[in-house]
Amino acid sequence: MKDKFTICVLLYGDYPHLADRCLRSITQAVAAEDLNLRVGLNEVSDRVTEWVRSWVAPECIWESPTNLHKYPMMRDMLYGIRPVDTEYFMWFDDDSYIDESYSLLVANDKPYWLRQVDHAMVNSDVIGSVYTIGWQGKQREYVKAQSWYNGRDPAERTKIRFATGGWWTARTALLEEQNYPWPDLDHRGGDAMLGEMCFQHGLRLNQFREGLHINSNTAGQESKASRRGFDQPPLGVKYDPGVAATLHRATAVPPVAPPKLGRSPKPIIEL
Repeated sequence: MKDKFTICVLLYGDYPHLADRCLRSITQAVAAEDLNLRVGLNEVSDRVTEWVRSWVAPECIWESPTNLHKYPMMRDMLYGIRPVDTEYFMWFDDDSYIDESYSLLVANDKPYWLRQVDHAMVNSDVIGSVYTIGWQGKQREYVKAQSWYNGRDPAERTKIRFATGGWWTARTALLEEQNYPWPDLDHRGGDAMLGEMCFQHGLRLNQFREGLHINSNTAGQESKASRRGFDQPPLGVKYDPGVAATLHRATAVPPVAPPKLGRSPKPIIEL
């Protein structure tokens, strides 16, 4: 499985309880020999940085001292100094995690959860917790102006179908082919537009949320986590073809990338 899945986690700010909940759940639900992990640190506190460095190998860490925002960091983790070369790319926001019940299966030498994900991907291109959302602002015009627009007129539909961005898995080759996340994608709306891109190309976007708490509050309720830090309108809402600033692109601050190594990264999972 290590050669099949790259699991990426993005941590932000001074939220050690979220970092612990997310990362610990992954290492308890995925067997060590199957774990190919990358951790992005977006303007995290010193105590979170020190904690992550104490149990995650340095070559598995991507750091930015300022808030690079979600999708520029994702793009660097995918295509930067050490591009992802596994069949599948899995994404966790720091307020998403795997239910503790799956750690019991690992303890019995049955790493069941990742096998379920693998099975779900056999007939899928993207999986996640699927929602629908109405078009906002100028998003229809934005879609029709994109290189990935494939002639399916957004005006004919009232809603976008998408996998919510707190957890999802996709075929890496698909992301590479479509250059996702796109360079003008900054912090919000990437999930809806990935869903729309799938619709435009007739790709298989399927429901999967087994064992997952996605963008969850302290009670583990999905999509109930509080929004933290930087915010902006979703991609395309204020689209103006003549004004690039309407895309709300962040100032890119290059992260401190890990060195390119000849071996696969091996996280240290003991605390």
